[in-house]
Amino acid sequence: MRRTANSSLTNALRMLKQFSIHHPERTLSELQEAVGVSKSTASRLIQTLQSEGFIYHHRHFRTYRLGASVLSLSNTAINQFAWLKETTPFLKQLTEMTGESSHIAILDRQEVVYLKKEDSPNPAHCTASGQAILAYLDPAYIEQLFAHGLKPVTRHTIVSISELQRRLAAVRQQGVSVSKGEFLEHIISVGAPIFNKHNQVFASVSVAGPVKRMQSHLQRIISAVRLAGQKITALMQHQAKDVRIDELIQR
Repeated sequence: MRRTANSSLTNALRMLKQFSIHHPERTLSELQEAVGVSKSTASRLIQTLQSEGFIYHHRHFRTYRLGASVLSLSNTAINQFAWLKETTPFLKQLTEMTGESSHIAILDRQEVVYLKKEDSPNPAHCTASGQAILAYLDPAYIEQLFAHGLKPVTRHTIVSISELQRRLAAVRQQGVSVSKGEFLEHIISVGAPIFNKHNQVFASVSVAGPVKRMQSHLQRIISAVRLAGQKITALMQHQAKDVRIDELIQR
């Protein structure tokens, strides 16, 4: 019974994750296929989510969208990310200096979630934003986190723990991570860590762009990203309220 309950909860949460800015409404068949359950199971899960206010059924169009209960939870979560608004000027400045899009990310187990970028999570081990955070975590935790191996995404992806640990050591020494074609063959990303008052890493700032465009002035971009990380860290460390690492980095 416990396993069934856990499975139902997992599928319900996965169902909620199918909604986004680009996909605000979903049909029953879309949700069923995305979660990988039978139509009857999908209907039962949706009914439960509806009864709790997490999903609203648009009867005329026969579609579903997120309900008011999600908004209530999001307002609570937003208070935990009040610091994020203060990073906007630094991201704008970084984009102006590099000519590339800039992002703020946090770690969610083996993935990085972009808070200032509408996108799906990316693997942490093959992105500069992820490596910039992983580099300042306990090496033993890294071993535990990737105990089941590193998934190859491109031919440049790091696929061994020992190689990843060497990369993270280099990131700590340089204060910045550079990922060339590790997640997307034609993309370079550069990331720097962001620390709280206790010098604990809790996020990263990064830029990403095509290899052809970034390679010629990569050193200037590296310097700009490193500086942005330092400036945002200084801002975070002078705030009255500290950013709690246990609220952001999911283990």
